[in-house]
Amino acid sequence: MDLDQLIATEKRLDDRLRQARAAAARLIDDATAASRRAEAALAADIAAAAAARAVAAATERWEREAAIARETAELVARYGGVPDTRIGALARDVVDQLVVERTP
Repeated sequence: MDLDQLIATEKRLDDRLRQARAAAARLIDDATAASRRAEAALAADIAAAAAARAVAAATERWEREAAIARETAELVARYGGVPDTRIGALARDVVDQLVVERTP
């Protein structure tokens, strides 16, 4: 093999090495971009799930509050006709029972 052939082979190998390095750099750039897109998509999914959970929690709370309000309204309607004196007497009886239970 003569010197010209060696130089030509070295140039071809050098060119292939540069091409391989450029291809590797493109692969790294593509992988980095894909990773960033995946991270952004995951962050968006997490944010959407958090927002959906917040809406669900608020809805559940509103439903519980509405149920309590309905139950309270029913109790008020049921016991609304009980005279204040009767309620006071019942409250005193409950307090007296609690005092007796706690007294040694």
